[in-house]
This record gives sequence, structure tokens and C-alpha cells, in this order.
Amino acid sequence: MKLQKGFLRALVIVAVVVLGLVAGPTAAVATFTDSERATPQFSAATILAPASASVTMRCTLGLHTAVTVNSYGTVANANYHEVRVYDRSGNLEFTGDLSQAAGRSYSSGIEIIGTWSYEIRGYYKVPGSNNFWTGKPLKGTMTC
Repeated sequence: MKLQKGFLRALVIVAVVVLGLVAGPTAAVATFTDSERATPQFSAATILAPASASVTMRCTLGLHTAVTVNSYGTVANANYHEVRVYDRSGNLEFTGDLSQAAGRSYSSGIEIIGTWSYEIRGYYKVPGSNNFWTGKPLKGTMTC
């Protein structure tokens, strides 16, 4: 009977140890290695300056000027083109939409004539929004 008690005692000890190992928390060791490359789903366009433009300035008596954009190079990725005319002091005198006939010409009031400047640039206006991207300007000067 002593042998049975010793065996039973050993069996109970083994069962308690096994139960303790199963029921108790265990340490987890894991190693993860993975690499993924995603292809961007977006792109950006550059809006360059127009390559060329023909802009003329007509002066009358040195006190009145008329500036006309005869032609300009359209810009890739732009859906709007604009001209800005600056007087001899660098003040903005006129902003014109080059898609409209009225936007291609500016006639000053009485002003002292000198060297004026202009900028022609393309824009991308986002449809249905007030947002836009501005292109680089083609700059030029005109002198009476």
C-alpha cells in the first residue's frame, strides 16, 4: 500500500505540474518579416510657362497705350490662360482671360508711357471647385 500511496502522490504532483504549465501564462516569441511596395495611385503635373507670345503695345502721344496679345503658346495641362499687364511702376493694370476676345486687349486711360511689362501663364482650374494650380509665367516688356 505504501507503493500505491507513493505512486499516487507522484501522479498527483505530475498532474499539478502539468496543469500549472497548461493553465499558467506562457511567454510568446515571434518574429515577423515582410516587405511590401505600393505603387502610388497619384501623379502631379507641371504647368510650364508658354513657349512664346506675340504682344504689341501701341502708344498715342505718350499718354495713352493699348496692349494686345496677338498670340501665345498654349501650355500642356492648363485649361485656362491669363495675361497680366503692369504699368511702368509695376502696378497691376489689367488681368485678362485669353480665351475671351475682350481678355486679349487693354487700353489705358491717360498715363505717362514708359516700359511696361506683361506675364502670360497657364492655370489648371479644378472643375467644380475654386481650387487651381498656377503655371510659370512667360514675362516680357514693352516700351513706348
